[in-house]
Amino acid sequence: MKRIAGLILTAVFLSVLCIPCAAADTGRTYPGFSDVAEGSASYEAIKLCYERGLMNGTSETTFSPQGKLNVAQLVVLAARLYNLQNGGGGTVPDLPDLGQPYLRFYDSEGNLFASFHSPQELQFNAGEQPYISLSNASDDPDLPETCKLEIGFEGYNHVKTFQGVKESHQSVPGTMNQGYVGTGYRFADPDAASFTMLPGIQYVEQYKEAWWFPAVFYLGSEGVMGFDGELVYRASGGNNGDGSGYDPAVRFSRDNATRSLFAWLVERASGELEAINETVTVPDVNPDETLDAAAILRLYQAGVLTGVDQAGNFGGDKELTRAQAAIMLARVLDPALRVRSGG
Repeated sequence: MKRIAGLILTAVFLSVLCIPCAAADTGRTYPGFSDVAEGSASYEAIKLCYERGLMNGTSETTFSPQGKLNVAQLVVLAARLYNLQNGGGGTVPDLPDLGQPYLRFYDSEGNLFASFHSPQELQFNAGEQPYISLSNASDDPDLPETCKLEIGFEGYNHVKTFQGVKESHQSVPGTMNQGYVGTGYRFADPDAASFTMLPGIQYVEQYKEAWWFPAVFYLGSEGVMGFDGELVYRASGGNNGDGSGYDPAVRFSRDNATRSLFAWLVERASGELEAINETVTVPDVNPDETLDAAAILRLYQAGVLTGVDQAGNFGGDKELTRAQAAIMLARVLDPALRVRSGG
């Protein structure tokens, strides 16, 4: 196997588009929760979410429809939703043996020709194309013209694959790698978007025992979200500290989730949803000023969100009940339940 000359990453990878697939049949039979009246506004939604494996009861006989969802519960729901939307059964995979992630390079015939563990967190940013160097030769003839790169974790079933094209590389004078010459692969995609293979890897030791962390890791490894700069930032109300600091290990299971956090997570986990409401105006959502306005408006356009009053206000700072969450999640799962403007 070829000796690898140092990993050179020039920012960016692409996340795979979240194209919804048919949800798997989990075979779960709705138990008929005693606190959810048949015919009530949330009955069918709660039943659907239970049968699809998205939501459970708070006991064998109760759902607690007016109970609040905390941040940890919402994150796990988002991970289950993402899994369902991509053909799974609503399960969140266990954490892998984290060690170091691997990168494996295959030629066009599927033969492995290079493999190593990444010495660093793989962070790629939108707007550029990543380059990974495998040889110190200026035009190494032993490297195939194209490759398939597989990035994953030992013992973890969720991997990313990307197609690369052979390219010689010479570092720009004045840069940290000045004078470097090599051959490697350029990875391009018209839908390039931010991608992080190791979501908040520096936090794994700190939070790996938290019951919700496998969901965080799963969503991060799938490129759905980042941990500290995105999830924690929003969960803390846009402030990562209040003097004493924001500790997810304590706060995620204590703080109730807001509609704003729900919209951001669910829009990302849902994948591409058909817009059935082309023109949407939400009085308290300013496209230029409201955090995550684009995600919120896309859920209105998809008929998932309908507002909290007759005016159609979003109410982003309002807390979310389990019944409200079930109604909106059911609209993601079943397009027939989505609401058209004025409907």
